[in-house]
Amino acid sequence: MKFSCSLFVLSSLCAFSSFAATDPLVGKWKTIDDKTGYSLSDVMIEKDKKNSYKAVIVSTREIPGAVKIEICNKCDGVNKNQPIIGMTTLSHLQLDDPKDLTYSHGQLLDPFSGLRYDAYARLSNNGKHLRIRGTSIENGGGRNITWVKY
Repeated sequence: MKFSCSLFVLSSLCAFSSFAATDPLVGKWKTIDDKTGYSLSDVMIEKDKKNSYKAVIVSTREIPGAVKIEICNKCDGVNKNQPIIGMTTLSHLQLDDPKDLTYSHGQLLDPFSGLRYDAYARLSNNGKHLRIRGTSIENGGGRNITWVKY
């Protein structure tokens, strides 16, 4: 009986510690466009060996009354005329402050406009909303984007 209880406690602790070690940023997110309010795509955020995050587009949606964009016609460089699905839209994002859940040093690509942004982000306390502030590299303009975790 003692062995059963000990085994149960040990397995519970292992399960809890693996749950606690889960990175809140890693996973599938729905992007919300700041200009239209519509969800344009789903992205998958992963963490690399250098402890920086990247987001890859896994699916896209069309805005009502607009044609669904599948190719990055407005992008330049290696992304020009490439499929949007599979494209990295966020890269090099790094955790700044674990207590404040803030991130910086990221690069954000908007495949629908072709614009690139320096990205800063903050994860909500419940881990369900990622607010990204992008400052345009090309023209100094900016935008605010919200991603919602599935």
